[in-house]
Amino acid sequence: MATSTETVLIVDDDELVAEVYSTILEGSGWVNRVVINDPREVMDFVRANPVGAILLDLKMPHISGQELLESITAERPEIPVIVLTLEDSVDVAVDCMKRGAFDFMTKPADENRLANAVAHAVRVRALHEEVRVLSRRGHDVELQSPDVFASIITANDTMRQLFAYIETVAPSPRAVLITGESGTGKELFARAVHDASGRRGPFVPVNVAGLDETVFSDTLFGHRRGAFTGADGNRKGLVEQAAGGTLFLDEIGDLDTGAQVKLLRLLQEEEYYPLGADAAERSTARVIAATNAELAERQATGVFRRDLYYRLMGHHVEIPPLRDRPEDVPVLIEHFLAESYATLGREPLDAQPGLHRAFSGYEFPGNVRELQAIVFDVVSRSGTEPVSATSFLAHPLLARQRGVAGGAARLSYTGGIPTLEEAERFLIREALEQTAGNQTAAAKLLGVSQSTLSRRLSG
Repeated sequence: MATSTETVLIVDDDELVAEVYSTILEGSGWVNRVVINDPREVMDFVRANPVGAILLDLKMPHISGQELLESITAERPEIPVIVLTLEDSVDVAVDCMKRGAFDFMTKPADENRLANAVAHAVRVRALHEEVRVLSRRGHDVELQSPDVFASIITANDTMRQLFAYIETVAPSPRAVLITGESGTGKELFARAVHDASGRRGPFVPVNVAGLDETVFSDTLFGHRRGAFTGADGNRKGLVEQAAGGTLFLDEIGDLDTGAQVKLLRLLQEEEYYPLGADAAERSTARVIAATNAELAERQATGVFRRDLYYRLMGHHVEIPPLRDRPEDVPVLIEHFLAESYATLGREPLDAQPGLHRAFSGYEFPGNVRELQAIVFDVVSRSGTEPVSATSFLAHPLLARQRGVAGGAARLSYTGGIPTLEEAERFLIREALEQTAGNQTAAAKLLGVSQSTLSRRLSG
């Protein structure tokens, strides 16, 4: 039985219940356990002491569990909080997750599940601490194998810190969960984990969204001859194809509940049953999963199994959206311009400097994939003309955000209404900034001729 020196804080006004939890954790190897029955004492304790995880009751006198949860997550967000309550309500569970709870359990809590939840919470906190340690290095991050990340174009510190984290955890046999918005490049990160791991087997990707239990089993585990009508021979599943390598499961958040049970067994036991087989087969494939879904909320509503989530979260990589790393936009534009000209079989043309300013304030709902599509579309339309800021500003997606398509643009201001002269100066300045100083492009944005704009500038 493994032991841990991390302190687990148990907060419950019922002394007997709190002691029961303490006894369960003691039996699971947790040496340091602290019980607090008065919630008013909790914040002073967590401010003064290192805490690995907290078990928190919701219904308590003086201070409610919800209030205490908000205080803990505000002051010590690194401490995972597991909420325990008699209320078996989806609304309560979702509310707790939104307030920052790491997990949610109804009383009476199953002993094994309680112990596993605490162990998982502490492990995840340790992984987050690894990321924080790496983040302190900033530009000083030195990668052992930079070529592994060559396909991920970035100039962002956070991304480089993720690369360093991946190099650290890649050799581990544990599963990896990659999260991030659609279009951030989750499969590229999965391939980087595989390449950095040194595994000799192949990288095998599969999108599992919507696969029911039968199709999932046949796709991943294969089948034996006669397993069902039309099964005229044996067929290898993707798990066998990925032997010694990596099985990448994309869109894991949309996996059918029946299929989740099969995947959980694969991760727990490292074995599986092909359809129609009586004997289990061993798996030597490392599993990497990815999703853009909020798995915490899906757990609370019962759509996604908690135990599967714990297994997938052996290591966690969260990719930041493109809008949070604006320094990547110029380098990505440059890369996608070269890629687009090569794909179209055309000689690359010199682009105007400062093209990225055309995207000033753009939210990139589709992230890197959207930027790639915009650049390719603009290059396709440009013909023999070099790409300019005007080319991007005229693209429907950017024009729509700025109010050019579907309605008039809105001008916001604070204080008194500006004079016409002040508004004109502001609009000219804004147009020139968005077009990197190109007067012809700025005039088109303002709906005037270039000569009119020149007169206004010189006036």
